[in-house]
Amino acid sequence: MKYLYNFGISQDDVQTERKALDINDGDHLICIASAGEVPLNMLSCSNIHINAVDTSQSQLHLSRLKMAAAIHFEPEEAARFIGYLPCRGSERMRLFRHIAWNFTREESNFWREHSRLFVKGPIHLGRFERYLSMFNWLGLRILGKRKVQKLLDFENVEAQMDYFDQHLDSKKVRFIFNLAFHPKIYKNRGMDAQGLRFSGERNIAAFFFGRFRSFCTSTIARDNYLLQLSLFNRILFKEALPEYLMEPGIHLLRARKDQLKFYKDDISEHILKYPEGYFNKYALSNIGDWISKEEYFNLMTNIGDKAPVESKILLRYIHYPHSLPENLRDTIHVNSSLADVLEAKDRYPFYSIIPMYIQRTSGNNEAPRNI
Repeated sequence: MKYLYNFGISQDDVQTERKALDINDGDHLICIASAGEVPLNMLSCSNIHINAVDTSQSQLHLSRLKMAAAIHFEPEEAARFIGYLPCRGSERMRLFRHIAWNFTREESNFWREHSRLFVKGPIHLGRFERYLSMFNWLGLRILGKRKVQKLLDFENVEAQMDYFDQHLDSKKVRFIFNLAFHPKIYKNRGMDAQGLRFSGERNIAAFFFGRFRSFCTSTIARDNYLLQLSLFNRILFKEALPEYLMEPGIHLLRARKDQLKFYKDDISEHILKYPEGYFNKYALSNIGDWISKEEYFNLMTNIGDKAPVESKILLRYIHYPHSLPENLRDTIHVNSSLADVLEAKDRYPFYSIIPMYIQRTSGNNEAPRNI
């Protein structure tokens, strides 16, 4: 099956990004666009300038579609259109016609050619989301939807931990994980092979199940939209929508919309197109899982050459933590103690987190500047 994009949603928790990067008004952030949640959520929480970069044109189309929906629709209407909440396909098509004028001819043609995306909602048609939905369905059938949904009834994580250990940590759930993340099934079907290039021979199913417990127990489940989408393919509590679709975030996003730009580009090359000191915050997602050692070294070298002192970097990974190039170890430093704190409360804790900062004895000390 051909997929239009790999991810219908970005899984990076913007609250983790904000803390790791020490976001302040006026910062200049460069990030991976992916499915759009990171730049959209970030702008709705912080008065900053953002370059969201991706090499996938379809992921950029999806990101801009979400932004247009947030700008022109009321929060719940936008959430239904995007797919966080249920909505008839005919209603989504009507809503799309209402915002179609925002898009380039290329973008409009893309959405019209793939109008099936509006039946379930664009966030549900990514490769990863379509794959997981099969096993969500299986899990809910085996365990019973009410049994899983009860996880959202609790008001503290201690109660969630007890409930998970007593009712959800079972041979049946482990069987589903072993099936879903069996390397011969997961590779190419659930994930682009490039994203698994460093997965090696480890038991991915066991790794993901271990992180699944944290996913279900480290944050209040009824407040975690990533958890609700993963378990039920929709948001069950409107109060748990992403920040850019909530009050006051959606209004702040509208007011700051000109401060977010999307670019089809390689992020390492994009950094070189701006003056030294321009970007001082870097949200790299798990790019290291997708690129070679040489490409990673080149990216970090460009950051080290361009970023001002006290710049912050956040890198995530599932499969492989690249080491820093030897020549940058006196420039880019890892904050390991902060990583432990952030991972403990991340709303999608399948990633390990590497917060970094720039500190050098000589070189560029300039603050970010406009161009």
